[in-house]
Amino acid sequence: MKFVYPEFLWAFGILIIPIIIHLFNFRKYKTLYFSSLQFIKAVDQQTRSTQKLKHLLVLIARLLAFTFLVLAFAQPYIPVSNNNYKGGKPLLAIYIDNSFSMSMKGTEGELLSEAREMARKMISKSSLDTRFMLVTNNLSGLEQHLVTKIEALERLDKIELCPIVRSLDEVINWEKAAIENEHSTKQKIGAKQFVILSDFQKSSTSFEKLQKDEDAYYYPVLISAQDNSNLTIDSAWFTSPVQKIGENNELNVRVHNYSDKDLVNVEVHLEVNSIKRDVFLDIPANNYTSTVFNYTEQTKGVKKGIVTVNDKQFYSDDEYYFSYSVASYTDVLVINGENAVNNVSIVYSLDNYYKVEEINQNQFTLESLENKDIVVLNGAKEIQSGLGQNLKDYVNNGGTLSLFPGEKIDINSWNSFLGSVNMPMISSEISDGVSIKNINYEDPFFKTVFEKKPDNLNLPSISKAYKINKTSKSLAVDLIKLQNGSPLLLKSTGKSNIYFYASCLTPVYGSFTSNALFSTIVLRTAELSKRKAPISLTIGEDSKFPIYNASKNETPIHLKSKEIDYIPRTTHSSGITSISIGGLEAIENLKAGTYSIIDESNIGSISLNYNRSESNITNYSLSEINEYLVEKGIKHIKVSEISEGQSLTKIELDKPYEYWRIFIFMALLFFLIEVALLKFWKK
Repeated sequence: MKFVYPEFLWAFGILIIPIIIHLFNFRKYKTLYFSSLQFIKAVDQQTRSTQKLKHLLVLIARLLAFTFLVLAFAQPYIPVSNNNYKGGKPLLAIYIDNSFSMSMKGTEGELLSEAREMARKMISKSSLDTRFMLVTNNLSGLEQHLVTKIEALERLDKIELCPIVRSLDEVINWEKAAIENEHSTKQKIGAKQFVILSDFQKSSTSFEKLQKDEDAYYYPVLISAQDNSNLTIDSAWFTSPVQKIGENNELNVRVHNYSDKDLVNVEVHLEVNSIKRDVFLDIPANNYTSTVFNYTEQTKGVKKGIVTVNDKQFYSDDEYYFSYSVASYTDVLVINGENAVNNVSIVYSLDNYYKVEEINQNQFTLESLENKDIVVLNGAKEIQSGLGQNLKDYVNNGGTLSLFPGEKIDINSWNSFLGSVNMPMISSEISDGVSIKNINYEDPFFKTVFEKKPDNLNLPSISKAYKINKTSKSLAVDLIKLQNGSPLLLKSTGKSNIYFYASCLTPVYGSFTSNALFSTIVLRTAELSKRKAPISLTIGEDSKFPIYNASKNETPIHLKSKEIDYIPRTTHSSGITSISIGGLEAIENLKAGTYSIIDESNIGSISLNYNRSESNITNYSLSEINEYLVEKGIKHIKVSEISEGQSLTKIELDKPYEYWRIFIFMALLFFLIEVALLKFWKK
């Protein structure tokens, strides 16, 4: 047996008071006058015996009344577990899953409201000395401290939905670390009970990192929605990487049906500035359907869009925000080497969309790369280390590089650069088997160039080329291949955007520049080169949003909407500023929507969406939850399910066995006995 307030046991000292009263008060004698003393001896003996018994019973009643009263204030109880109880106060750690999936509807309102109400009942029924840890997906510094019953009840009403998704093992391990810190530094903790109120989604609930625990008691409570179906805008993307004025845009949208029923005539709505479109889709059960919205750009500048779908259950993934820019031109830099040909700049000059700047290789400076969408290295025999490093940084920051070697190149300097950007290297110059064998029409590079695979395409003749050796580190795909198996045109498949023509453009090496395929390739690489930011990002994920027109002063960049003004983390590399919206801070401060990017002025837009990890509303069953916990060495488990609001009252915790009410009753009983003895025992 333990005591909640063992220091109150010192009050046993008050028992000396009734003893003193008994010794002095009941020894007083009164003088009685009798007319006859004949029977005085017999009466005196009888009265003394009776009075002694009465006084002794009154003393015992008083002592027992005070004893039970002191014990009642000390609050004795038997702890839940003698193994883990070490003289501290019992702890009830309640985790309330407040992710967006808890916004779904249960029998008596949203699941989060049911979880709060259940937590309230548990807290209210707990003993006064119990300490509480009330935890949500925020895992804030405030939540890691133990609180009293009153404080816990006050915090309940402040719990709201948040976009943060936590795994179960992450939450419990965090709770245990916080409890251990409280136990060692502030107050002693005894029996521990962990209550988990969640919908236990399979997509976000993990048991992998749970640690063995044979002492604490675990109460997983599965809170189920009435309907676990969900309809979501999964993603959106453009068919073409470039959006131009007067040209048709194809926006692809994928809608996912997470339910066991086929859906018919699902309305999907698109808004891009003043443009509005609607489509109606049939989506199979537990599957997705993609559709295409077609519209034409009429003006340049920033475009803000949103795709929506109507869903009656889970709302946070019903909208997909996106934004992009329609540019007036593409900036092209042509760096001419010793064997440069003027055909490259001539092709670009045929379209006013391309703004071309030409410099000689020895005139190159780092400033030459500023705001350039594509750099063409034209006829270079050698790539100096300084130029190579600048070009590497340029492509790593989203720029496009098109490589046309010169005649009899310095293979070592070229290979040094090609290896640094994970492209295949050059082994030698070859002239055998260098006629073009095939073109990779299936690659996206050519897929929209030709409506169908041409049967009799007039191919250029190649006299000499550079043999390419691929290694395991090479990240490139062949676009055009020669008869000898060596590639003629390669495209990088890594993060960088590089095109490499494995020959020279001079007439000595062939007639490539006089063929229509040459102008097609030159224009296509430039078309795919427009340095564009992603049309949307996911809040909390570690992805970067490049800004190519940021000012060079130290003014912090702001993301601004009608309700939010947020300063994101930024990085700078090769003259490019990148915004990061990863991490917990971004999740806590940002909402889905389109934000203006404010530097010294409005320099663009960025669209943010919530993570879709909870879109698949599939829950673990009670047996699965119990099985995983047992597998991880959890000994004391009581799994429950709440599918109806009224069943909230059925969840009972294992609480310490308390005796203070019994002792209060016993104290009152003996006080009544004392009063009865004094009042009704007259002799």
